Amino acid sequence: IDLERFLMTEFNYAPTEDFNKPFAESLGMYPRAHDFTFNILRWLGAWLCFLFIRLQYMVSIEGKIPNDKKLVIVANHQSHLDTWALIAALPYKVRSKLTVLAAADYFFTQDDRAFLATIFCQAVAFDRLNPMELRNWHKIFKETKQGYFLFYPSGSRSSDDFQTGLLKILLKNDWSILGVKINGTKEAWAIENKYWRPFKKLKFKFYEPYRGNDIDALLSKLKEELL
Repeated sequence: IDLERFLMTEFNYAPTEDFNKPFAESLGMYPRAHDFTFNILRWLGAWLCFLFIRLQYMVSIEGKIPNDKKLVIVANHQSHLDTWALIAALPYKVRSKLTVLAAADYFFTQDDRAFLATIFCQAVAFDRLNPMELRNWHKIFKETKQGYFLFYPSGSRSSDDFQTGLLKILLKNDWSILGVKINGTKEAWAIENKYWRPFKKLKFKFYEPYRGNDIDALLSKLKEELL
């Protein structure tokens, strides 16, 4: 080693993007900061979701995940259990790389809730109250060359109205949209119930992905599949 050259080398240090941010806010950021500990925790969380669902429920899956490099999964939303159940229904290659868009105003305002959402639901924050949020995600989806995302187009468990803004952004950036119909989670853990009920049947139907750019055609397809 040339010690003199080594000592003369300039090193530039820069903090990560989540440096000095509140804990809950930093957990909701995307792209995620490279953190070995949280990467391991998220990996374990995905496996625990898989075991939690598969050991308590009878799972039926129809259809399959396509091999598209840029794939967004959209599903109906009716229960606290939906995300865990869907994670458990996905193959490992998708489950291990999945990013779930979750409401920032609900999941990322408290440290404990943000931690659980990040580890067990693979969630990042989507600020549905910020009118500039779609612009931020437009940039993210434009720059992301491959990945798997999940979001619920209705926006909440109590609504069937589709939020079209994010869907339009996905179409503009050539993402494939995969509709997934979830059945049985409402009976397994209804919104009004404090605890879940095991030993129910959970059914998942994966439809053919949409790869076009017509928002009206996409909405018609998703409403037929998910509602």
